[in-house]
Amino acid sequence: MTMAPLAYDEFLTIVQRCTGVPVETLRTDDPTATIEDLGVDSLGLINVLTEVENRYDLRLDAEGLTRLPEIHALIKEQQAKPTGSRTENHIVVDAPFDLLWDITNDVANWPDLFSEYASAEILERRGDTVRFRLALHPEADGKVWSWVSERVMDRESGTVTARRVETGPFLFMNIHWSYTRTAAGVEMRWVQEFRMKPDAPVDDAAMTERINKNTRVQMALIKERVEAAAAAAAVTR
Repeated sequence: MTMAPLAYDEFLTIVQRCTGVPVETLRTDDPTATIEDLGVDSLGLINVLTEVENRYDLRLDAEGLTRLPEIHALIKEQQAKPTGSRTENHIVVDAPFDLLWDITNDVANWPDLFSEYASAEILERRGDTVRFRLALHPEADGKVWSWVSERVMDRESGTVTARRVETGPFLFMNIHWSYTRTAAGVEMRWVQEFRMKPDAPVDDAAMTERINKNTRVQMALIKERVEAAAAAAAVTR
């Protein structure tokens, strides 16, 4: 369901809730007043943007914006844009749930699981949440693509949610993995939702094709490696 655009008065209410600055102060008649002039510090602004992002499923880059009307205009602009693109792929792996879960969520060892990653550096762990930096293998000209992502793993529900913290050519990249037990094994399903930046080297359609093609390759490789690990474990029992 499409949500109504965020009205300015409602936006000011969110700012008040996140910063403690009264709406009467925020509703200034001075068009030059900055958020700092109004008593909104950087942490308060982050809290405002986070609440709006979570409520409206947006990704906001407010860098350089110093006035509340500018930030509100950015929010309305993002709300008016298409939701982006989506890919969905799945594969059934003939292996125990716990083995598949443990191997595929061991981010530090992803370079040994995926063929595309050259390195995976764990930056922070907080319970079931991990923040990490991935790097691809160098391209022909020596360029290395890398980015920071955050991943939240819920073994009980068999789901993982992730997002790119450093988005690179994407306006946003959100990822959802699910693991479902079936008679033939465990179905692993990957959903990726994203939107490319206007100046990205490829558009949404081209990236959708790339992601689908590579995901199928990586899933097949993971299936092969995890099923081999399951077979080896069965022999040693």
